Amino acid sequence: MTEIIIRDLPDYVVEALRARAKRRGVSLEEEVGAILTASIDTARAAFASRAAALRALSAGRRMPAELDSVKIIRKARDAWG
Repeated sequence: MTEIIIRDLPDYVVEALRARAKRRGVSLEEEVGAILTASIDTARAAFASRAAALRALSAGRRMPAELDSVKIIRKARDAWG
């Protein structure tokens, strides 16, 4: 695991985090870690959900040849010489 240091947090934020940690019966470090982990997990889950929705929308659909990124990139590379 990696360690991080967060400087210059307002006192009220630190005190609120300490209070939350105490209510849960965990250390301040564990509380902050849980908050950060939950934030990242939520963001990843939201991204995965949006990606799945986009995949479902495009399932079975073919892109027009003029929008095929491989062909566009190849054509641009060939033009460079």
